[in-house]
Amino acid sequence: MNIPMEPGKIRLQRSRRLVYRRAAGAVLLSFGFTAALAAPCGPEPVKKYLAILKQIHAEVKEIGPYPDEDFIRREFFVGEDDDDTNKDVHVSVLIQPLESKETMTIRVTEMAKDPGNPRARLAKTSRMLTCLVAEDRLEVQSSDYEEKDLAELVPEILTAIQNKKRLLKLNLCESGRPG
Repeated sequence: MNIPMEPGKIRLQRSRRLVYRRAAGAVLLSFGFTAALAAPCGPEPVKKYLAILKQIHAEVKEIGPYPDEDFIRREFFVGEDDDDTNKDVHVSVLIQPLESKETMTIRVTEMAKDPGNPRARLAKTSRMLTCLVAEDRLEVQSSDYEEKDLAELVPEILTAIQNKKRLLKLNLCESGRPG
């Protein structure tokens, strides 16, 4: 036997169910956020900066060595401006053959303005990163940087190298030599 309910009671039951559903959703959502915050950051950032280091190796190797050198040594400045004199981070990349592998050494020097000469910059700090490159594998041998710092710095170095290559190609084309 069905007993008809009053319209007010039906609305009250529906609104209670809606409140319970929303409360359950909020609890589940807060558990999800808590779990996401507690989850350890896995090896994903490491893989990303290693891939970028491989790109750096490929880009510098494409530029090639200076004449009569059997190693590759190139220098770049990190920063937004195309004019290197306005940049405060100097990067030197050295790639040397080693049996069937190569070592890539990256030295990053932070520069500070010389108080006596505003156009000059002096070395403030210098840090190194050494990698071993074999075929398509790259392994960090030693580093003066924490992994999180590398994850931030390495993309900036790659951008500086790509910008320098772009400028070199532009200058070669303007000089009449093939770019």
